[in-house]
Amino acid sequence: MLLSDEELARLQSVAPFLRSEAHAALELEANYEVTMELESHLQPGLRIRAPESTQTSAATDAPPYALDLFVGLPLNELRALSHADDAARDAEIARFGARFSPRLLRAIAKMTPHEIDLDAGVQSEAGTLSVMLDEE
Repeated sequence: MLLSDEELARLQSVAPFLRSEAHAALELEANYEVTMELESHLQPGLRIRAPESTQTSAATDAPPYALDLFVGLPLNELRALSHADDAARDAEIARFGARFSPRLLRAIAKMTPHEIDLDAGVQSEAGTLSVMLDEE
């Protein structure tokens, strides 16, 4: 079951912190644009896009294409975060940030080799690629 409207509303207040933690975890990579997608009818997650300069240079009709990656976040973790009190929420956000990059790299490693080059900010297919973070 997806998150309820009430849970999604509670997550809106922590979305900037989750984006910030994800962005910080990817700091060694390209300067990605990270946005949070919280819709009642879709899997919640983060969208990671290549910086504007990469999008411009990779905007051809041939690979490589500028990175457009949707990272689905485990519902049980988001649900726990939406119900946590302030102290627990802060700890969970910090924990998310510390574990985000390794979990993302594991999810990408499960894809076909060379589908995504995180360092270069490109992918081998046009459109949005999706991965799901492992539950912990």
